[in-house]
Amino acid sequence: MNPFKAKKGTPLYKQVYDWIKANIDSGHFEMGRQLPPEPTLSRDLGVSRSTLRQALQLLIDEGICYQQQGKGTFIHSKRSRYELTVLTSFTEQMMAKGKRPSSKLLEFTTNLVPDSYLQLKLGLTANDRIIKIVRLRFGDDVPMSLETVYIDEKLCVGLEKYDLSNKSMYHIIENDYNHPVLNGSISIEPDEITEKEATLLEVTSNKSILHMESINYTRNSRPLFITFARYPKDRYIFTVNMPRRR
Repeated sequence: MNPFKAKKGTPLYKQVYDWIKANIDSGHFEMGRQLPPEPTLSRDLGVSRSTLRQALQLLIDEGICYQQQGKGTFIHSKRSRYELTVLTSFTEQMMAKGKRPSSKLLEFTTNLVPDSYLQLKLGLTANDRIIKIVRLRFGDDVPMSLETVYIDEKLCVGLEKYDLSNKSMYHIIENDYNHPVLNGSISIEPDEITEKEATLLEVTSNKSILHMESINYTRNSRPLFITFARYPKDRYIFTVNMPRRR
């Protein structure tokens, strides 16, 4: 590893950024691993903590690194690609990337009256009842998304008996309730991240987040469930394959 030598003419934080990035590119700082603690880096480079933090912020903004609250700064192994051409579950996505999927169940509420928006999207009325499921989703123990799902209670009576922390809801709905997920519609837009979301997703500096709304359909184009997912912008790349209309 080449020692850090400050030069004139370039902002110091940018030089620190270039030095760290060069050591990531060379493999000295391994992808997927944690960077040395800030006090150590600051001392070894001979720069102030504020200068170092500017450099780290630039690495985070470019998606090279990310921070976990109370743990430090980590180097991305690789941002997960979310293919929008094929409908897959979160569990299937993570396993396809070679990552271990897991979930933390934050809320499971039954007998809720759907609001007007959910009535419209799910084809329900105020007389129907829905289930609300909130889960924090992980890939190799790194928080990847915060998901809120709403589903018609009539379609999955007894869903509360399943361990949704360890089982795929797609798998349960399709195999145990015989409702195949046949197709879906997805919309994505940027949004402001809340303090609670930042804490759960272990994001300390991102000011925005990617918000996805997806509706999955079963037989006869019946809406099955709707998902509102929140994705840290530095952990995903969304890709689309679009054939030209002829």
